[in-house]
Amino acid sequence: VTTYTMILAFAAWFLVSAIAPRLNDIRAEGVDLLTKEQLYWLVAVPGLAGGVLRLVFMFLPPIMGSRLLVSFSGALLVLPLFGWALAARDTTTPFWVLMSLAFAAGVGGGSFSGLMASTSYYFPKRLAGTALGLQAGIGNLGIGVMQLLLPWVVGFGLFGTAILTPQSDSEGKLVWLHNGGLVLIPWVLLAVALAILVIRSVPVKANFRQQLDIFGLKHTWIMTAIYLMSFGAFSGLAAQTGLIILNVYSSDQFGADAPNPLTWAWIGPMLGALVRAGVGPLCDRMGGGAKFTFVGGLGMTAGTVVTLFFLNPTSVNEFAGFFTGMTIIFFFSGFANAGTFKQMPMI
Repeated sequence: VTTYTMILAFAAWFLVSAIAPRLNDIRAEGVDLLTKEQLYWLVAVPGLAGGVLRLVFMFLPPIMGSRLLVSFSGALLVLPLFGWALAARDTTTPFWVLMSLAFAAGVGGGSFSGLMASTSYYFPKRLAGTALGLQAGIGNLGIGVMQLLLPWVVGFGLFGTAILTPQSDSEGKLVWLHNGGLVLIPWVLLAVALAILVIRSVPVKANFRQQLDIFGLKHTWIMTAIYLMSFGAFSGLAAQTGLIILNVYSSDQFGADAPNPLTWAWIGPMLGALVRAGVGPLCDRMGGGAKFTFVGGLGMTAGTVVTLFFLNPTSVNEFAGFFTGMTIIFFFSGFANAGTFKQMPMI
């Protein structure tokens, strides 16, 4: 149930990254288009909010208990999902409202720290790498699910929403962009119900002050830096890949031959999530996650070097090199992420 909730949390967290490349297509006449800088900020803010909110959620598992924490985390997701459904329907929504909703989407990322911590209570340390790696990897699939699902669900009225006014894109086609938020709400409500009915709370109690001890450990800060390298790169690039493709390999430069961001943006995050889930058990079996984190870091560095050669293209054919480099980064981020989650419970 916690893993199911986490999939939905990641989907909600990255909803903005899936919607942002389409926002200018549906802006009403006479309304200023969003600039590149504004679009990048919209996609970046959920990540920033998620990071801040994780500092809050990480203290909640022993205070709230697993059942209340998971159901509460799921219920909070309804706010950004419904908010973005309303905002996407209104083609004149001002930028400050979009930014506020982008911050609200950070709840999906913030809840991750609480959900993972609550799961760790159920497993011995020798199985922690497998349990947390699988949960985090499967949960991360929510990113790819949202980015893959959105181009499909915006093409028709959903759940009776055909009666709601659709938008017209730059080519004159009707789109129901608000479906991106609406499609997840029934599944979120199901997650809340399951959490209340199924999950039991493990009797682990600690107050806020007791948990502050982690900030005095050097390992906390070392792991923070490593996690910034591994999951930080994964989540940041997962959010921005669509906009990077849109701007670097734009239709203004390459016309009809330009790659569609929504066709390609989901592949890397999906691959990274699957690798993370698969490598988690290997960390337990082979003893320790540091070696996997090290290999992951080397691979991500190599992928970054490859990608740098294709950021100023003169031909659309260079997109293959760009996409290869990005895929390498996402692939090895799975190794690095799985390795860090083996180390954390041991430390």
